[in-house]
Amino acid sequence: MKKPLNLRQWLTVPEAARHLTLLFGEDVSEADVLRFALEDHLTLSVDFVNHTMARCGPVVPIQDAKRISFPSLDNSKRIHTIKGLQISSDEVIEFDQELVRLAGIWDLKMTGAEQIDVERRFQDLTDGPSVDLYSPVGTIVCGPDGLHCQLLSHFSDDAIADPEKPRKSRRDRANYYPADGLPEDCRLVVRTSALRDLEARLSEPDRLAEKPLEQRERTTLLVIIAALAELAKIDVTKPAKAGATIESQTALLGVEVSSRAIQNHLNRIPEALARRDK
Repeated sequence: MKKPLNLRQWLTVPEAARHLTLLFGEDVSEADVLRFALEDHLTLSVDFVNHTMARCGPVVPIQDAKRISFPSLDNSKRIHTIKGLQISSDEVIEFDQELVRLAGIWDLKMTGAEQIDVERRFQDLTDGPSVDLYSPVGTIVCGPDGLHCQLLSHFSDDAIADPEKPRKSRRDRANYYPADGLPEDCRLVVRTSALRDLEARLSEPDRLAEKPLEQRERTTLLVIIAALAELAKIDVTKPAKAGATIESQTALLGVEVSSRAIQNHLNRIPEALARRDK
């Protein structure tokens, strides 16, 4: 089982369920795979088979995000706001001007409409209730080098579009709006590197339980990582981009670790450095 897996960069959700069933010797369903993703145990990805349009840009900490201001309706004051899309309590996407055509495999951010789509599919598989939620940030996917993209829909693709009206240009950004979910012609997949991360966490619970990492030791390791990153000129203040860079290096070592797992550790570095300063 493992040799063929090494030749695959990703598996479909049913294939991932069968792989985990054989690996752990107990039934793992497609719904279980989706639940792992919803509970942040597994990075879920999407394959854009027929391509899709998006606007993309780097993620920056909210304190570093660019600001814009404009007058209020009555011109009594100026209103200040973030220039970009806030996708979490501490992250902002600063979009580039050009539209981007996405193809191939991209990771789901699981903070917007893409998470709602996965929840909807999970409920369908488990005969659960209908999901009628909405996300104001739209549908977000993550790519290489920390790039984040918001998927877009074209007005002419809208089912209620008037067929008598002239077709709108697909080159004009004004003719697009944030997609409220994943395209119907894409499919959910799981990277093999994400499966290996899950295997590593689930295969050694006894060893981890016997000797948990103490806070002091964890802090020391994070400080060491910060120091090594600085020597390698990797900016850990941008965890998403740094995670993608380190993921590529782990692949070269033959022990690939997903960028999501790396990013989770890098996010703890500022707190560790502050703790050691005390």
